[in-house]
Amino acid sequence: MWKAGLLFILILSTCPIAHAEEGGYIVGPCPPQEELDKLGDAVDMSGADVTYSFWEFPLSFKIAYIIGYLAAFASILKLVPLILGKVRIPQGNENRQKIYRYIQQLPGCTISEISRDLEINRGAVRFHLEMLKAGNKITLMRAEKFTRVFQNSDVFASSEKMIIAHLKSNTRKQILLKILEKPEITNKELSEDLYLDKSTTYWHIKSLRDDKIILSETEGKSRKYFVNPALETDLLKWLNM
Repeated sequence: MWKAGLLFILILSTCPIAHAEEGGYIVGPCPPQEELDKLGDAVDMSGADVTYSFWEFPLSFKIAYIIGYLAAFASILKLVPLILGKVRIPQGNENRQKIYRYIQQLPGCTISEISRDLEINRGAVRFHLEMLKAGNKITLMRAEKFTRVFQNSDVFASSEKMIIAHLKSNTRKQILLKILEKPEITNKELSEDLYLDKSTTYWHIKSLRDDKIILSETEGKSRKYFVNPALETDLLKWLNM
């Protein structure tokens, strides 16, 4: 409806504007020469045509003329956002597709990684992620201090997303590889083999145990660690990716 209104205003703005007041002159076409001959000297046709400037016309004429042009200008301004919008939409769709492909190739990525690698500002990345989430294309998972992005929930099991999130930490990845290499390894042995502080090793081990990716058993004063057999296949799959 509003588009029809804009079109109507544009048409009106291009039409000549006429205005007459009660008691004023009536202007019409010049009569035929025969009629002028009958009038004789009653009509003075000797003078040249007179040119008037815009400011010599009546005030009402000037106001109507200006309003017509302002209406046309306003109509054009209203159309500008529509034109610009049509230009921007393809670019937005292109960036959204780039982000989606990135997520497919690097499941568990973060907003900062997407922004850095694709050179798209974080605000735009967040907007496109919201659109992808609304379209059931992706899911978001909070893992410790990071929000990680995955292709929709039908693609990854919860355990897989959890494993992928842990493997984003290179230190944690090395710990898991070492546990697979030496089942029932102790915290002390992990620290020595990987040149880590005991407190650092303990922190990573605790996180892996909390998510049941590794299990432990106590033997004397030592606690030994091994990979959860139920998750070992998925872990090996993503370690090799």
